[in-house]
Order: sequence, then structure tokens, then C-alpha cells
Amino acid sequence: MLLRVPDYFEQFRCLAGACPHTCCAKWEVVIDEETAQRYQELSGPLGEKLRAALRYDEDGDACFPLDGGRCPFLDGEGLCEIHRKLGEEATSITCREHPRFVEDYGPFREITLSASCPAANALLLGSREMLTFREREDGVPGEPGDPWLSWLLPLRQRMLALAEDRSRPLKRRLWEVLDLASAVQLCLEAEREEGLPGLVGGWQPGNSTGAVPGPGLFPEALSALLELEALEPDWPGLLKRAETAEAAAVEETLLERTAVYFLFRYILKSVNDGDVLGRAEFCVLAVLTVERLAAVCGLSEALRRFSCEIEHSEENLERLLEAFWQRETFSLERFQSELCAI
Repeated sequence: MLLRVPDYFEQFRCLAGACPHTCCAKWEVVIDEETAQRYQELSGPLGEKLRAALRYDEDGDACFPLDGGRCPFLDGEGLCEIHRKLGEEATSITCREHPRFVEDYGPFREITLSASCPAANALLLGSREMLTFREREDGVPGEPGDPWLSWLLPLRQRMLALAEDRSRPLKRRLWEVLDLASAVQLCLEAEREEGLPGLVGGWQPGNSTGAVPGPGLFPEALSALLELEALEPDWPGLLKRAETAEAAAVEETLLERTAVYFLFRYILKSVNDGDVLGRAEFCVLAVLTVERLAAVCGLSEALRRFSCEIEHSEENLERLLEAFWQRETFSLERFQSELCAI
């Protein structure tokens, strides 16, 4: 199977006990069935402690409920007791994979590193070069891919190329990403999928990126984000401060890398539901929200917090994608108006 990863993937190293925002706190640890069974059979004091901590949530998933906001197996040095005593293979799949997002598309697999992780975040924002992606075979047998991938892959590549065209302002590039996504969405809604390879291959940016009358996304978009579940208690306060904060200068090359991070991860997911425009709008909203939050807490922390609150909550992400179709706040015209100041 072909494996595709960001160019900094091999540089990633977990900060372990030195991490300022450990992933073993604030989030409940879900335990896969195989690992939970191993804990049930483990002898000795650690086995007894594991079984005493293990609970099943309302969905029937095994988990370790947080103790004082921390995993009960996170020791005083910020390290995992299970990992230290039994090895990494004894931890749950969730713990072994974090901060990796793994997506299988049949003939290929893609792995990204969540920007919520301080070490991964530093790698993403630690370069001003264009973000690229590397490929290699991992030796795992692949499966047939969805026919839509024949045009979705070129579509994403075209969007990434638009986002990285540094001859133009970033907001204009993002405008064109949405323009292309809108053209594809119209084709899908007209049930003309057979025309999508030609549309994607022949699409060229238009000249219609002039002023668009009407309100933009903000501050209403931040108010909409406030309606989602807050995973950390200070998140609503950050959003409220960003509503009125004076804009801060953010280096465009770093916002570009942020845009490419989101586009790479989310555009192909529309293979599941055909929501190309909604996912493109999510990527653009993510960049613009992070830019506004940067005025309150700095770019790196803004991206980390957005990733924590949205990327790590399927419910929040789904509600946001639904809002793009249901709420005037997130209309395409609002996006265009927001991006027209170029």
C-alpha cells in the first residue's frame, strides 16, 4: 500500500514528560477491545490497578475516566505508567497512534500529525518552505479505491497548488480554492460526475475576485463556534476576546502551511459524502479563525487550540459542516466577502 505523509513526519518525536500540553490530560482515554481484554487478564498489582480504573461509557467503549483531569496512569513525571512498566505495545491504539491521524483510502493510506500536539505543531510552523508530502510503500496489501478518487486526488492537488502559489496574496488563493470547490459541488449536485475529471483538469482561476458587497464571516463565525461543545474551559473566552481584538500581523507563509495542512487532511474525506464545498469552506474558516485567534494568543497556540477543539471532536466537526449548508453566517457569499480584502 502506498503511504503518504507530510515532509516533516520522520522528524516527529514525542516530548513525553517535557510536553507542556500532555495528551494524557483533559481527554478521556478510550481503550480498544483487544487491549481491554489484555488488561482483564494481566496479573499483579498493575493488573489490579488497570481493572479498577477501567470503565465502560454510554457507547459501550472501554475507557479510563480522568482523575483530576488526568489519565490515572499519568505519573508525577508526566510519563505513562503502563508504557514504562509494560512497553508501548501494552498501551491502547489511541495512545500508540496519537497525534497521528490515519486515513485509509483503499490503495493508499495517509497519515498526518495533529497540530494539537506541541511537537507536531512546532514542525508544521517551524519552516517557511512550501509544505510537501512524501510517498513510500509500506508493504501492506491495498484494496480497490472508490472511483471518485480518480478526480478527487487531482482536485486536491490543484487546490494545494493554488494555496502555494506565492505570486499572489493568500486570501486570493483561498478565494480560488473555494471557487473551484463550488464548481465541483455544482457538478455533483447536477449528478454529472462523469464531467468531473475534465472540470478539475481544465479549471482555471477567473478574474472575479473583486469586492463582494455584504458582511464577511466575522465576528458571527466566532459566535457560531461558541455554540459548539468546549473541550477546554478557557476556549469560549479566547473566542470572545478574538471577536474584538485588533488584528495582529501573521506571517503569510505560516498561514499558507496551515492552509495546506487542512486541505491535505480534509478534501479527500468528501469521498464519503460528496461535500467538497463544505470541507473546502472548513479549511478556509480554520485558517481565518486561527489568524484572528493569533492576535489573542499567538499563531502556534491559536492553531493548537483550534485543532484541539474541532479536529478532536467528531461532534463539533459534524455540526460545523452542517452549519455551512444551513446558516447564512457561513454562506459562500460571506466567505467571498471576507476574502475580498486583498
